[in-house]
Amino acid sequence: MTLSKKEYIIGIDGGGSSTEGIIFSSDGNTLSKLIIEGTNLYVYKENAIKSIIRLIDTLLENVNIDYSNLTALGLGLSGVSDLSMRDLLLRELDKIGIGNKSLVVSDIETAYQLLCPKGHGLLVSVGTGIVCMGRNEEGKSIKVAGKGYDKGDIGSGFWIGKKIINYILLNQSTLSIDRDIKDIYTLVMQIFNISNIGSLNEVFDNEGDVVHKTALLAKGTIELASKGNDVALSVVQEATTNVAEYIIYLIDEIGYENNNIMISAHGSIIKNEYYRQLLNDALQFDLHNIRWILSDVSTAYIAGILSAKCRNIKITINDIVKNIN
Repeated sequence: MTLSKKEYIIGIDGGGSSTEGIIFSSDGNTLSKLIIEGTNLYVYKENAIKSIIRLIDTLLENVNIDYSNLTALGLGLSGVSDLSMRDLLLRELDKIGIGNKSLVVSDIETAYQLLCPKGHGLLVSVGTGIVCMGRNEEGKSIKVAGKGYDKGDIGSGFWIGKKIINYILLNQSTLSIDRDIKDIYTLVMQIFNISNIGSLNEVFDNEGDVVHKTALLAKGTIELASKGNDVALSVVQEATTNVAEYIIYLIDEIGYENNNIMISAHGSIIKNEYYRQLLNDALQFDLHNIRWILSDVSTAYIAGILSAKCRNIKITINDIVKNIN
């Protein structure tokens, strides 16, 4: 098959903290990958759409083709519940002539397709935000959380970061005498690139940047907790306790047995081994023999595969994986 006859597919996985774009061919060969900033439509609004268009342009440039050569575009994005931004994105894709080749879905849908390929099972996605989803073999589906970073979802990266910031603001007077609080204070200063806690008020003027940096605090907080920082540990334990409640609710509603539970995990926070260890601790009295299912395969591929399927292109994740390996 010559280069000009190949069918080209782009898949995009857009989260709150980062976005991965991949262009691959219909024979399963990965041609180019890029990781850029977060593109949550609800958080970043028009800036997310501009970033997505730039990402598409760059991927096409990397393989020396243009919009007319693109066969399918799949976008699995966080924040698609913001319908006005979703519609604006579709209009922008129409303007550059690829709207009819595009499929826009939630990033939780692409993650579920990847990690629960049989169409049933439990998925817990914890990154900047959090969504827990379960579906049984009879087709009953339940979703918990996922309302948005600012609408009460507990246990996510953003929630952990916000909790840490509030703790520092309320305990500034103990910075000189409490080592744990001082270490957390240093973490906050580094992430926000400021010299004093009062400067936090200024950075909160940039909402999108604040969401990203607040979520970034979670990784450092979890690391501090794993090293014995009691303040960080208390915050992460509160997070995992609430996520455990989401999971138990899902299992009860779906009607799963509490023994030998398999849970698919997606997102940068829940992929952290120490976070999952604390989550297992929170679940130990209700669930037994939990098996976590994780994948290193990007859900950007799934977004592209779903879009390709809509255009009658038969390609599976196995076609991709065998060429990666």
